Amino acid sequence: MSETVRSAARVLDVLEHLAGAQDGASLSEVCHALELPKSSTLMLLRTVLARGYVTKDEADRYRLNDSFRSYGFGWGGHRFARLIALSSPVMHELCQAVDETVLLGAEEGPVVRTLAKVVSEQVIRYDVALASPSPFYCTAMGRTIMAFSLKEKREAMLLASPRAKITPHTVTDLKALRAIVKQVRDQGYAVVEEEFAAGGTGIAAPIFDGHGAIFATLDVGCVSKRFPAKRSRIIRELVAAATTLSHLLKTTADDTLGAGIGIIEKGVGHEQ
Repeated sequence: MSETVRSAARVLDVLEHLAGAQDGASLSEVCHALELPKSSTLMLLRTVLARGYVTKDEADRYRLNDSFRSYGFGWGGHRFARLIALSSPVMHELCQAVDETVLLGAEEGPVVRTLAKVVSEQVIRYDVALASPSPFYCTAMGRTIMAFSLKEKREAMLLASPRAKITPHTVTDLKALRAIVKQVRDQGYAVVEEEFAAGGTGIAAPIFDGHGAIFATLDVGCVSKRFPAKRSRIIRELVAAATTLSHLLKTTADDTLGAGIGIIEKGVGHEQ
């Protein structure tokens, strides 16, 4: 009796082949290399494409997503690798829609880490270093993660670092912070105006995993003077983008073919 599952083995064959194809590969090239039928190969490629493991360019050439080259496949390397891969096109679209910097962040011990970013092309813009830590209590990403975490964990996050007054606007009082975090949970997003960085406003929304638990947060970093005129648009576009990412993480490979390909393959032509 075979020790392998044929369908799983074929998925791994596809990923391994693309990992070794620096210039990518077309559908016909993958079929030839792996000696597989075109129809089943196309479905395999569409599945790994929709799950974010693979990208496809305008010439219909498939490549292993750079996030997996850099961070691994989540189980042995970077546990956010798949999220980073899936987030890239969504973050670029959000950046274009609001014309401000977009950040992806997640809890890492006592701080929030910035995992990925798409920086606005505005002359004056918000930017942070990748992997830079930030506290929970005074950032939009931190308050969003707290708001959707379990109560015990939420309290630990509030107490994870000294609540220093970073700017004149920073809220440090525990009672006030608990009320703010509750409001974030109720409305589904956080807005932090100049509490963490003078001149900068952060707006964040939650990204949930397949079990409905908070997994990460999507954030728009906006120059504060531009925020009032853009407030409604930023919140609307941000919440929609975060919801899209939650759906992509939740759906199975089969379901994602319908729900996710349109986002990841947007603008791509016919299969070759």
